[in-house]
Amino acid sequence: MRNNAIAVGSISALCTAIYRSLDNYTVHNLITSPDSLTAAFAYLIVGGWTGVIAGTVFSLAFGRQLIDRDFTGIVINNPEMHKQAFISGSISAGSTLFIMLGNQIGEPSAVVALANLTVIYTILHDIMTKQATLKQLLVPSALIVSGGILAAFNGSLSVTFLGFFYVVVLSNGLDAYSNIAEAKGVLAASDSVSLFIWRFFWLAFTGTILALVVSLSRGYWDLLFQTVRGAIISLPWVITTMFFVFLGMGLKLYMKKTQAVSIVLLLTSTQLFFAYPITIFGSWIQPKIFGDVPSSPAIWLIRMAGSILIVLGIIQLGKRKVLV
Repeated sequence: MRNNAIAVGSISALCTAIYRSLDNYTVHNLITSPDSLTAAFAYLIVGGWTGVIAGTVFSLAFGRQLIDRDFTGIVINNPEMHKQAFISGSISAGSTLFIMLGNQIGEPSAVVALANLTVIYTILHDIMTKQATLKQLLVPSALIVSGGILAAFNGSLSVTFLGFFYVVVLSNGLDAYSNIAEAKGVLAASDSVSLFIWRFFWLAFTGTILALVVSLSRGYWDLLFQTVRGAIISLPWVITTMFFVFLGMGLKLYMKKTQAVSIVLLLTSTQLFFAYPITIFGSWIQPKIFGDVPSSPAIWLIRMAGSILIVLGIIQLGKRKVLV
């Protein structure tokens, strides 16, 4: 199955939808603060270092079986891999911060839909580096990007535009550079699991420094430490979240060994289909669990139309023989 890009992309998408939904629940219910930026920083610190430790354990226990057969142990002596892991992880700290802010004002399905639009940036990169052609990507990309915008609609343009700014402009812009560095790192490394571990280390390290410096300059130092201390009780939940991060991110890195960056992102855009039922079911079990979730049938019809466009775009990828 690991040779089937669509199957691997779908599993990665499912795990990504799950961990982003768990993230959303965390920022709405577990790691909170009177100051939204401080709450995001606290989760960046706690989630980052929990991810480093838990991700290393998961990698050593399951990396070869579930992610990459080439993984035989953590690679240490590989300067190019470390360089790309540092670039990707450091940039991802900023990307993750803005995703957390987006999570605070949107429910999981909308955030997932907007996060999919990272592909806008990576398509340009793949065309410029001749990993794919405009002819191959134009129609599928137009369908998937249009579908992503419709799929994120929540009935309020003000919230949509604010979420668009946090997630698409800031987070996705940074995430595109991170994805490109990941692809270079995977090619330099002997396996994708080692890159996953080192990338997470630099994300946690850079994110912690960023959180401390900004909080100190804003005068929110005490509030940050208070929020971090309060977040410790949520560690079992965060560790569970990190298992799905390990699977979702690990498989995405594995696909980059053979696929262009934009192709990987287009394939994993199916996470939207999994985010919808998670959002609806969670809100049915516990109202407001993800904040304000649209209840209008018209909004969900628009979102479903967007989902159909995404499916058509992925089908076009297969027809155009872009997949390796």
